[in-house]
Amino acid sequence: MPIPWNAGPPGYEQQLLLNAESVLRSIVASSEQRDPPTVAMAQDWHRQFYDGVPLPVSYYAGEVRDSDDRFPELVGYEVSVGFLSGTPSANVLPELANFERQAQIGVGRIDAAIAVAAKPITPQQLGGVIAFCAMIHGEWIRIYPFANGNGRTARLWSNWAALRYGLHPFVAIKPRPGDPAYRQAAAASMSGDHTVAVAAFAAMFRTALEALD
Repeated sequence: MPIPWNAGPPGYEQQLLLNAESVLRSIVASSEQRDPPTVAMAQDWHRQFYDGVPLPVSYYAGEVRDSDDRFPELVGYEVSVGFLSGTPSANVLPELANFERQAQIGVGRIDAAIAVAAKPITPQQLGGVIAFCAMIHGEWIRIYPFANGNGRTARLWSNWAALRYGLHPFVAIKPRPGDPAYRQAAAASMSGDHTVAVAAFAAMFRTALEALD
């Protein structure tokens, strides 16, 4: 039975907040490079996010469920949120390979329409970017590759996509967004339905934009 990782250790909230800010700064700094989205990139974010934070097993930071016999506690590690289950551990690796492939196809299409250092200039372009932010978030949530910290990593993916196309990072990393619509969107995404997330993310973007004004 794998050693569970259900919550962060008490007393490390400030460290986690600082780490989240550091990861986001690194994403901002590289946003105009238009690097291809990779699973390895998210693994690095996850390691940075938990840097200096005690974990039940040290390699839980950055390594995915059922990924490698060198990480035995992750082999057969199953996860659930309420009544919803993440992808079975035996399927995580092929699901992540498909995630990476589809994410690269998605940015390829948007890259062709929005130049480097430019912003969406039509409602269709803006809607497409926000939908991509929601869907890349939703797919990460659906797969749930890490033993913990998947929501935070999914929200980093959303902000990574927003920054790539000149938008303000509009999704709170930690704490998670408190809007019930976000929780409903995440639950729907775990079941493979990202349409709820697209609507919720559009609303979050409008709220963030109003706050900036």
